[in-house]
Amino acid sequence: MSKIRYIQHAAIDKAKWDSCISNADNSLVYGYTWWLDNISPGWHALVLNDYDAVMPLTWRKKYGIYYLYQPFCTAMLGVFHKPGIKVKADDFLDAIPAKFRYWDIDMNEQNVVENKSVTAYTRINQLLHLSGKYHDVQKSYSRLAKRKLSKATENGITLKQSVSPKIIVELYKNEYYQQHRNTQDDYIALINCCETAMHKGMTETYIATFPDGEVVAFYIVLKDKSFVYSLLGGSTAKGKDAGAFYFLTDAAIKDHCTSGKTFRFEGSDIEGIAFFNGQFGAESITYLHLQQNRLPVFLKYLKK
Repeated sequence: MSKIRYIQHAAIDKAKWDSCISNADNSLVYGYTWWLDNISPGWHALVLNDYDAVMPLTWRKKYGIYYLYQPFCTAMLGVFHKPGIKVKADDFLDAIPAKFRYWDIDMNEQNVVENKSVTAYTRINQLLHLSGKYHDVQKSYSRLAKRKLSKATENGITLKQSVSPKIIVELYKNEYYQQHRNTQDDYIALINCCETAMHKGMTETYIATFPDGEVVAFYIVLKDKSFVYSLLGGSTAKGKDAGAFYFLTDAAIKDHCTSGKTFRFEGSDIEGIAFFNGQFGAESITYLHLQQNRLPVFLKYLKK
């Protein structure tokens, strides 16, 4: 008889967990224990049988109340399962302990949710298949993307790779601190994730500079056996005008052409970002964002 167990962090068999993620039909880098340990220390889990299917529970506690949240730079989690294992995401959602009074989480694109006790919102991701040579992949670029790449060349933008992830995270934080509410702990956790990934050969880093050495764009991508993940990046105002982030995105795509992998832009519901991704020929897919609010009355409406 199939059974989904709730397991706290110390009791998780990480070798079995990672084996499930590695072999899963819907494997994603965010599901591995090394990512979760860094980005959401102390995470809990739901496990089907002997790790035939798993769902990480990334949680925090505030005002004495436990809640589930989506960690920084972790596009989606949800239920992962070994090949041939039939699972329903709803069964895992039903198994989440009642002590988690509020949920704000993203499932992966293979998870179908019909549970009426949660509110589900459709979100957009964009994918680009890298099965051909660079010349063939570039044919899907828009005229705007090609103009931006020409502009980057005209501005003398040059590429620097294998930069410390910490440097890029700091560049991102300094450039976008007014637009995001991420904490210092979030950035430290992300640096730890990226440095671990770099040791595993699963990270590529890119910086674009003007001829005088001024950094105008920065980018981190992850990679595993199936995907290349657009993790974190951006540009300065000067870099945006010069097409610098188009230049870096093109560089990352070029590095992984003929790999047979899929480039995951990891978004976006933000119109401008979705437009940018589309300039490279990315196709849209959907996944679900889930919310459930069972907070006490005096807190419930603060989360609306």
